[in-house]
Amino acid sequence: MKTDKKTLNVHFIGVGGVSMSSLARYLLAVGFNVSGSDIAPSENLEKLAEEGVTIYIGQTAENVEGKDVVVYSDAIKAENSELKKAVEDKLYVLKRAELLKIVSENFSKKIGVCGCHGKTTVTCMLAHVFDEANERFTAHIGGFDLKYGNCAVKGAKYFISEVCEYKKNLNFFDADYAVCLNAEADHLDCYKDRDELKNTYFDYLKRAFKAIINADDSALSAYDGGNAVTFGLGDKCDFYAADITQKGGKYSFDLYIYGAKSERIALKTFGGHNVYNALAAAACAFLCGISPKKIKKGLESFRGAERRFEHIGNLAGAEVFADYAHHPTEIAESIKTMKEAKKGKIYTVFQPHTFSRTIFLKDKFVKVLSETENLVLFKTYPAREEYMKGGSAKELALLLPDAEYFEDVRGLLAYIYAKVKHGDVVLVLGAGDLEEKMKKYLER
Repeated sequence: MKTDKKTLNVHFIGVGGVSMSSLARYLLAVGFNVSGSDIAPSENLEKLAEEGVTIYIGQTAENVEGKDVVVYSDAIKAENSELKKAVEDKLYVLKRAELLKIVSENFSKKIGVCGCHGKTTVTCMLAHVFDEANERFTAHIGGFDLKYGNCAVKGAKYFISEVCEYKKNLNFFDADYAVCLNAEADHLDCYKDRDELKNTYFDYLKRAFKAIINADDSALSAYDGGNAVTFGLGDKCDFYAADITQKGGKYSFDLYIYGAKSERIALKTFGGHNVYNALAAAACAFLCGISPKKIKKGLESFRGAERRFEHIGNLAGAEVFADYAHHPTEIAESIKTMKEAKKGKIYTVFQPHTFSRTIFLKDKFVKVLSETENLVLFKTYPAREEYMKGGSAKELALLLPDAEYFEDVRGLLAYIYAKVKHGDVVLVLGAGDLEEKMKKYLER
């Protein structure tokens, strides 16, 4: 493309998505003309419009007229009217993962954070550490950090990004520093088996200068690419935590670097899982030349991200928290964390995310949820999928005789209102739209 970027018109189909909107914000910040469409209004779209992105509600062929580049997300199907028009008009059409790769190549060093869970938190932590160290960086975040939102543009030396395994998007990203937090089974609708998923992670790690891996993860412990730097709780790891303490659900630990005791770090976010996240961020930052003192300051300045144990309101004297947990392991950790943080009775509301995930991980969901008291299931958020038999929240609820099931937010809130007492906690779990719907009712 010979067009000067100042006049290049880039259009995003599905711009309301967290990664898509982050990329749109980046292109806008560096001088492109940016537009995007989505099927329904949202707070994120309103903010994009305020920032200067041209927003279309609804997706029609006319939206891509006059555009030079069209970017589409994995959720967009081939029959989408905008995508079809872009192809017919022979516009420059890119997948989201392809654009992410192109953007990353404008930076001297690339940091990619992957894994089944923890990506957003570690990416946020790295942004805070690099900012504290006055490094020139840009962060592409798959969530909304309470300080930076989902895009921090502070220079072009380091590109810090989440990298997702969905549809093998890992294959599009070549990291200098590849951070892998865990390699648990997820998105199995995109892989023939778990070995193919594991090998996709391993191929990604082998391409990197340094592979920063969780030595306590059973799959990653088998990695032998020769470029591994390990983190974990054992003293054989290159970066490990010792003397771990917890108060009110928030953890502190001594950081050890290559066997030497370094800083004591007091995290400001809930959950023991964040010890691992902090170790991953610390290892990556140290390898990039950032001092332990700056690492400590950066990690301790991180206050969290939206929908990561976010307090979204109160109901009949009970606090309501939202957490993005949508995988069985994440659900178990979220409930454990809330028990550490709060003393009242916990009412857990879970909205499954996609039918395929429920089907592939059904046994694990049943095991975790059957051990959960005061459980409520809400209808599945389908995302990109059509209904699959056996994969709905209603069908999952049938396997959990003590669980309640709702399809209407008003009915759900009325049920909880009648149950909770002052000092109790409502924990809303899932990666769907229930948190946003509940927040609107609670704000009223």
